[in-house]
Amino acid sequence: MKSQSQYDAIFEFSHIGIVITNSEGTIEEINPFGAALFGYAAVDLIGQKIEILIPKEVQSKHEIHRKSYIKKPTPRSMGLGKDLKAQHKNGNTFLVEISLCSYEIGGEFKVVSFISDITQRKIAENELKELNVELERKVNERTIELSDALVELSHINKDLKKSESQIKESLSQQKELNQMKSRFVSMASHEFRTPLTRILSSANLVEKYIDRDQSENCKNSEKKKKQILNIKKSVKILTSILEEFLSLDQLESGKVHTYFSEFNLKELMDEVILDTEALSVNGQKISFSYEGDEKVFQEREMLRNVLFNLISNAFKYSFSNQKIILKVQVRNKSINIELQDFGVGIPASEQKFLFNRFFRAKNVMNIKGTGLGLNIVKNYVDLMKGQIDVESIEGEGTKVLLSFPMGS
Repeated sequence: MKSQSQYDAIFEFSHIGIVITNSEGTIEEINPFGAALFGYAAVDLIGQKIEILIPKEVQSKHEIHRKSYIKKPTPRSMGLGKDLKAQHKNGNTFLVEISLCSYEIGGEFKVVSFISDITQRKIAENELKELNVELERKVNERTIELSDALVELSHINKDLKKSESQIKESLSQQKELNQMKSRFVSMASHEFRTPLTRILSSANLVEKYIDRDQSENCKNSEKKKKQILNIKKSVKILTSILEEFLSLDQLESGKVHTYFSEFNLKELMDEVILDTEALSVNGQKISFSYEGDEKVFQEREMLRNVLFNLISNAFKYSFSNQKIILKVQVRNKSINIELQDFGVGIPASEQKFLFNRFFRAKNVMNIKGTGLGLNIVKNYVDLMKGQIDVESIEGEGTKVLLSFPMGS
């Protein structure tokens, strides 16, 4: 009784279709899962031939295979290596996996079929196959691409080695040229500066001798003083040019270092104004105003060079009898300097090149200059952690705005 109960439970509750047929292929029993698998009630299938569950186009072949199995029954799977199809009550077919076994009871031969719907598994398998095929195709494509890339990389590598060799040679030549330039600048600065200093010193002495010479005609004395003034101006211009070349060389070679200190900015401004007034022509004057603390903490010599260069430019590119406005404000630990001239100005299309080396605007080509001043100024301002902005209108003038932080 216990064995019978277990058998009944397995038959009733198995999640696999179980069909029992006799030697004639007639369905004698089918479990609920099997009946539902085919869309029938179990009672509708009892007494029917097993072929009712097989697609019509293969029913005749199935009969032959069934009879062959009856003659030589062994436990096995049906349709090894083939896709077996079963037929639903609604006429649709689906893929199945079937295992067979047989037994005798009371002298009667019985065949048990275990049936599973493998439609979803087959779909997954087919998708996996397609994925593998696609993956293999992509691997082949990537292999070909990689092979081509390696060939191309080999060519690029050869070109890079060639370019590297050329660059090294170029750098070597450039280094040699820079060394030659550095030696030339140092030599030129020394060779020119010494005689220029002597000329300026001699001019100062001559000026003193003229003042002492009371017997000389006053008119001639004034003429001589004028010539001496011209000598001084020329010397200052040449000295300024040499200073520019020397400053550029030092900046490019990294020899310029900052030395921040406390100093009197008002006194420095007065000193620079006095030095640059010698470069003024035909009634040009500086209008200077100062607001705020006079003691500041910054890089004194760099600031002096920046101011000298900018004020010199203001004189150089302004018209006769023009006023140059210089304003300084020191507040909130910031130094703000504004320099305004009313000269030739800078064309709008060329203002983006202002700080480039050797740049000179087209409208000042008849005025002497090296085109190095503003480049040097920009380098100094950056070293001082400051900022420089230029506003200019051609024919109306230029305004330069400088701002520097104060250290502690």
